[in-house]
Amino acid sequence: MGRKCERHLLSFALCLLVPLGGTAGCVYEYPEPSHTPESAPERAREPTVEPALGTAAPKPYSDSQVLEQEAVNYARLDRILGAMPEPVLLSEVGPLDGPLRGFGNTGKVPAAGRYTVTAACVGATGAKVSVRQEHPGAPFRPVELDLDCAGATSQVIALEQGHVFAHLSLPGPGDTPWTGAVGGVRVGAAPIE
Repeated sequence: MGRKCERHLLSFALCLLVPLGGTAGCVYEYPEPSHTPESAPERAREPTVEPALGTAAPKPYSDSQVLEQEAVNYARLDRILGAMPEPVLLSEVGPLDGPLRGFGNTGKVPAAGRYTVTAACVGATGAKVSVRQEHPGAPFRPVELDLDCAGATSQVIALEQGHVFAHLSLPGPGDTPWTGAVGGVRVGAAPIE
């Protein structure tokens, strides 16, 4: 009788471990909007919203004036951000308002050191960029920069080897109208002192 009980307990314990083992190796990848300076005119003709998996596809942007303004804003954003010295660890631009407001991306940090975060926004009164890096045993301390959308904002930060994540969004509530506001964030080599 004792052996039968032990087998039942062992079977029960193994049944509990199977779902945990299945989720241990999960990786989630989300499509992020991408932009290059050459594609700004083409971008005005295509929706900036990617269909969400498992849901109905969002309706493409249809307001041609806002799409044109968004293309103008992307061109201005490219001029404001300018070129960044190599290596560029993370470079992302995207919409700040509209159906999908805010965006983020992850980059790989090859070695611990000092890196420059540069961010800008166009078409909004302000935005916020949050840069973070998580390490086991280290406290979670995101670096947040408030952007006034009048030009680029830069800050030198220390990063450890691993991954860095940056997220750019509007600071206000989520029900703002779609205006074509855009933003961009880059993380790259810090200037040599």
